[in-house]
Amino acid sequence: MLKAGLVGCGSVALRGVLPHMSEADAREKVQLVAIADVALDRAQAAAEKFGVPRAYDSLEAMLAQEDIDMVLITTPIPFHFANAMTAIAAGKHVYVQKSMTVTTAEADQLLAARDKAGVKLVAAPGFDLFPLTAQLRQAVQDGLIGKVAAGYTYAFGFGHEREGIRSGEGALATINPLWYYRAGAGPLPDVTIYSLQLLTSVLGPVRRLTALANKLMPEREWRGEKVTIEVPDNHVVLMEYASGAIVTAIGADASGSRRFNWGAFELFGTHGTLTVTKVDGATGYPLAFEVQGGGGWGTFGHAVGHRVYEQPLTVQPYMHGAHLTHEEGHLYADIMELADAILENRAPRAGGEQARHVVEIIEKAHLAVRTGMTQELRTTI
Repeated sequence: MLKAGLVGCGSVALRGVLPHMSEADAREKVQLVAIADVALDRAQAAAEKFGVPRAYDSLEAMLAQEDIDMVLITTPIPFHFANAMTAIAAGKHVYVQKSMTVTTAEADQLLAARDKAGVKLVAAPGFDLFPLTAQLRQAVQDGLIGKVAAGYTYAFGFGHEREGIRSGEGALATINPLWYYRAGAGPLPDVTIYSLQLLTSVLGPVRRLTALANKLMPEREWRGEKVTIEVPDNHVVLMEYASGAIVTAIGADASGSRRFNWGAFELFGTHGTLTVTKVDGATGYPLAFEVQGGGGWGTFGHAVGHRVYEQPLTVQPYMHGAHLTHEEGHLYADIMELADAILENRAPRAGGEQARHVVEIIEKAHLAVRTGMTQELRTTI
């Protein structure tokens, strides 16, 4: 059995990670023995609620006192890098919530530290842990829709001050969300990252990109505290993949489409189209897609037909029982993938390189917005 410590008792930990890790089947493989948060009262309340033995006011204090194998990092995005580096320096395996880091330079340092220390790292979200992702990739690689010419994806969200978990009283409810609207955060690393991670799992790396953005809500408020928004709240990113495909990604704090699933995408090829038609709302996993022929100049002579691919959420080995009712199930699958990689002494899937590439996509998109210039990417998958 592995022992783990968690740092960061915010919304995602309280809604997702802690409920999953407190289930009996999770405890058979990973025992969560300590929780750390800068708000000690919150760490103590979370430990009491979820049956975790000890609570600390810092990651450093937890590492100094606890004999643990892995650290689960669910702090705000700007703290991921420092937390992960501290855990690795202590010789611990690491799970990092998305996005892995704020900058590509940080991601480079983190992966170098991982390799030097000989520890394992899993970075969310690990879409390759769900089997339909491989089917999507294979459909593209097999040329079912010919050569992919273009595509689009959409992810909305970003209104964290309206989350129900933050509306009550006490340490587990007064969770300030205003960091989402400051530098280092924003909709791209918060919600659009799901679309970017899935698309790079299917299409491969991005070669260059440009982007536009606007800010329609210059100020936010939570419990009487106001904050001036430091990041745009709507982005459109135009990416050219190494394959030549051109894809638009929209990340917006706007109304969601009733016709197009959050985090889904559609690809247009020379012989037909591929459309993700169903996405699980709790995990972001793609559950179904369709391939259809017709409509393109290259369609003639190619019997693409109409094919439907679908898999239930339960094909993911850790998505069963109570885990189907808890939120953020993909985080649990990511964490258990790290545990399995440690126990089986193998490299984990979602091991950091793809996460670094997506960090660069986000960083270069912000740069393109500021400069109005197309940006070349240097990382790959």
